[in-house]
Amino acid sequence: MQNRKEYLKQLLHQKEWKQEDRDWLLQYLNENDLTDLQEVAAEAYNADLLNTDPVLEREHSARILEKIHQRIGTGGQPAAVVRRIGFSRWKVAVAAIIILVAGAGVLSLLRKPVKQLLVTSGMQRRTVTLPDGSIAYLEPGTTLKYTGNYGRKERNVTLTGEALFKVQKDDKHPFIVASSLISTKVLGTSFNMEARNVTEARVVVLTGMVQVEAKGEENQEDKEVILTANKGAVYNSNTHLLEMSDATDDARFYSQKQQGRFIYDGEEVIKVVNDLQRYYNTEIKVDGRIQHCAFYGDVNIVDDLEKALDLIAVSLNAKINKDRNGNGYVIAGGNCH
Repeated sequence: MQNRKEYLKQLLHQKEWKQEDRDWLLQYLNENDLTDLQEVAAEAYNADLLNTDPVLEREHSARILEKIHQRIGTGGQPAAVVRRIGFSRWKVAVAAIIILVAGAGVLSLLRKPVKQLLVTSGMQRRTVTLPDGSIAYLEPGTTLKYTGNYGRKERNVTLTGEALFKVQKDDKHPFIVASSLISTKVLGTSFNMEARNVTEARVVVLTGMVQVEAKGEENQEDKEVILTANKGAVYNSNTHLLEMSDATDDARFYSQKQQGRFIYDGEEVIKVVNDLQRYYNTEIKVDGRIQHCAFYGDVNIVDDLEKALDLIAVSLNAKINKDRNGNGYVIAGGNCH
């Protein structure tokens, strides 16, 4: 897959790896098909054998090399290759090629097959790249897990919390997100799924098409819906209803959030404030006389909330105050131009 190959190139060029990068590569090496890695490593090996910027810790590289030597011996060309590249960023890639050429498996050299990989976002938003190149953007307090069988027949993940998924198209391996209440099946699309509690779960589709199914229902025909772009579905375990609705505004919100910027071209201030409340998880009140004023401007999500509120205040000649509890904000005064 081209996107996965490009991600491998990017990963192997990085001077430092995050833990999620290490997890991703080890998970990838557990797969049967390592063609992408072989091609990427071969290109890199031919281009630059002398690159010695370290990526893996020395003990990790040494452990891999020791096991390679045990399997294929220390004499001959492979050992010469190892001596030349030292503890470089291509160690894992070249090791994989040597093993493949020797007819051995990579899995046994690294560790036992991964039974389950669990990723938690903690209190921060986190981006996770799955073995097939699909991406999950996790909201704070979210857990995502998948097993070592990911991608062999289906691409199954389990979600607790909220995440936006950008799924690589693969007709032969459906992508399925499961939660305690619903499961969402796609072939290639982008969508947001929220499953924070045992009562309600919701899905909003940005692009493509998904099938949402309520879990544990006797009459499943009444508990399945097909969603296309800008459509959403909510399942409530108390009412046992799976309801579909227009979700154009939600799709816009999730799309702009993922792109890193909220863009407004004459939107009402109250709508802008609602977006900011959702993203920053902070209560914001607006004087009634300016709620429907038009706002023109961009809000970069890397900015803090007060900077974003200042943009609104300046455009309306209004003031930003803390609320009585000191936890939220009030936009007061001002007028429409």
